[in-house]
Amino acid sequence: MRILNRYIFREIAGFTGLVVFVLLSLGGFIDFISQLNDIGEGNYDLGKAIQYVLLKLPRLAVGLLPVSVLIGSLLGLGAMASHGELIVMRAAGVSVDRMARSVAVIGFCLALVGGVVGEFMAPQMDLYARQMRAVAKSGDADMAGSSAWLRDGDTIFNLRPSIDGIDFGGVYVFRMGEKATLNGVGRGDSVQAEDDAWSVTNYRESILSPAGITIGTEIDKRQIMDLSDLLAITAVRESSLTATALWTYVQYLKSNGLDTDRYEIAFWGRISALVGVAIMCVLALPFVFASLRSTGAGTRMLIGMLIGVGYFMFSRTLTDSSAVFDLSPLLVAWLPTILLAMVALFALSRLR
Repeated sequence: MRILNRYIFREIAGFTGLVVFVLLSLGGFIDFISQLNDIGEGNYDLGKAIQYVLLKLPRLAVGLLPVSVLIGSLLGLGAMASHGELIVMRAAGVSVDRMARSVAVIGFCLALVGGVVGEFMAPQMDLYARQMRAVAKSGDADMAGSSAWLRDGDTIFNLRPSIDGIDFGGVYVFRMGEKATLNGVGRGDSVQAEDDAWSVTNYRESILSPAGITIGTEIDKRQIMDLSDLLAITAVRESSLTATALWTYVQYLKSNGLDTDRYEIAFWGRISALVGVAIMCVLALPFVFASLRSTGAGTRMLIGMLIGVGYFMFSRTLTDSSAVFDLSPLLVAWLPTILLAMVALFALSRLR
């Protein structure tokens, strides 16, 4: 059985790799076309546009993994069915359940690869790509962009982007007292990371008290906040965060009574998508046995694309509807995968 498992793995993994390559080529080309209008702004040239697209490919590959695995499984298992190999396995006493378990293990292996890429490669490369593009386009001009607001207990920070898009160009600090009273307002020229804390240069703060206002009070210590990596986390999109950093940010938002739905959906959505990879792999098996035995690779690819697009569209629709209907983030993230698993189990039961 180990020999059969290795053979099935080679077929599915080989076709999945081919599908990923084709879809990445298409997606990368479309992304490159979208960058043509920006070439010539500042120092953003053709070379940097190509570099930007290449750096975004790991994130795109992770996003395309579920549909790629489904199409690759349909093509791989379909080729085996066309050659009669699956029928021979059944005749040799290999049950559908045993095949499904083998295919599920293969799916989990592919999901593990996707998880490693999605956790250790894609976020960092995505962040670097956006920063590189922003710095190149800005040239010698000030970068446009909205400021970031943070709350840490009774202290509120407003951080503005710097020209390099990495550190922050300036910070306003608002210190709140009891009954939402304002006790102090401070401003610094720039914010930079130093060791495990953040330092502010040229920081001055005005203290508000019942006795009056003390203007221009200078803080001797340049270290005014110790928010670990929180500032860096807030400066980027959830797509540029690792799962660990994303969960850290969710806990920070909860501790300050802020809305976490968007980031919880992103966190659980990543996990459910990886589970969906294994389910997609299993889902291909009943399709191959039932109706695709005598069809060509084009039909199998079309079926895979339709299922993958349907899964993606349902997930996006559910995510966009979550704010309107106040849906649970866990429900939004896991419902498409749960429904997919139910469809796969129902389809397998029809083969027994």
